[in-house]
Amino acid sequence: MAQAEDVRRLKERLEGHPGPILSVYLSVNARYEENQGQAYKVRLRDSLEEMEVPKDLADRAWESVEEAHPGARTLVLFVAEDGFFERYNLQVDLPEAFHFGEPYLAPLVLALDEHEPYGVALLDAQEFRFFVSAPMEEPAHASTGASSGFLREVEIESRQPYPKVGGTRDHDPAGHTRQAHLHRFFKELAEQTRKLVLRDGIKHLILAGPKERTAAFRETLPQDVQERVVAEEQVEARGPENEAIEEFETIVERAEKERKAGLIYQARESGVHGIKDTIEALQLGQVHHLIALWGLDAELRWCDFDELAIMDISGQECTFCGRETRVRPLMDVLVDLAAIRDARLEFVRAENKVVEHPNEVGREEHNREEPADVLRGEFDGLVGLLRFTLTEQP
Repeated sequence: MAQAEDVRRLKERLEGHPGPILSVYLSVNARYEENQGQAYKVRLRDSLEEMEVPKDLADRAWESVEEAHPGARTLVLFVAEDGFFERYNLQVDLPEAFHFGEPYLAPLVLALDEHEPYGVALLDAQEFRFFVSAPMEEPAHASTGASSGFLREVEIESRQPYPKVGGTRDHDPAGHTRQAHLHRFFKELAEQTRKLVLRDGIKHLILAGPKERTAAFRETLPQDVQERVVAEEQVEARGPENEAIEEFETIVERAEKERKAGLIYQARESGVHGIKDTIEALQLGQVHHLIALWGLDAELRWCDFDELAIMDISGQECTFCGRETRVRPLMDVLVDLAAIRDARLEFVRAENKVVEHPNEVGREEHNREEPADVLRGEFDGLVGLLRFTLTEQP
């Protein structure tokens, strides 16, 4: 799976360096009051001092944060004692975290998970526009129009003018002409959409605009693209440009939430549930998709030699090889096991409408049907989808 491959490659780069590694996830989103006046620099400085990070590593992290990061919402830094340094300017809000020890990858997996490439096709009454979510890219990358950092507009070329909306009835010959023109136009846009979907690796597609237009356009899409449509939304791009794009971001977030709720329901019906049973099935290679509650506060024993989780927290020796084990946070174990076993790992964060900062604890009551509440209340925060389902023999 692509996510597992990405995590493995990053782990290999990070683990090839001696000594502890500094991992920084720093919120720099200017929209948050907590970041006004570059207050994030104070948080970084205090955290580096508290962790007693060596001066040369701390200086390299500090110098990078001093550099410009236009449009970024989260800065991610990995710094090692031998000079290794990596920086990511992400256009997504991640929980702020500072670690000094083994590489801390869970928030980066969260970014990969929550922000799989989405496409938004807008079919307004007067224009067709296409947006791609690009949170892992620089804000200006391949952008030819509006951009919020999270979403960027891509250029659409058409050999035909945009069809005008007519008021004639179906039996009117002129109406048939306009309908035929609209169908040809949508067929051309459908082919362009397919090319964009394949080029940008779009996993999920949202159709936005008047219902009659999105429904007609969907019918012209190739089957492999139709299967990626996760929502049709009644939207028209009116008013300020940034308001329309913010509305698209909200639509993407809602579609992602509904998708994860569907996965949890599927796991409830035919998956594996709970920390112990899910990890055991994962280690046997039976799980292809993990859904975990973000921030699971638990620890497991880990054997570095066998790359296995030991469920007995008191077991200081590996039950397979007899070597000494160590205690690791469950979140880190999930990241490693998913990469090792080629499983997709998705994190579900609790939703709070009153949260003003990625680290702030919300004050609004949850809906019990929120995916995070279902995971927490029914399954101890972890479920898995099986690669195959055992059926009874007749």
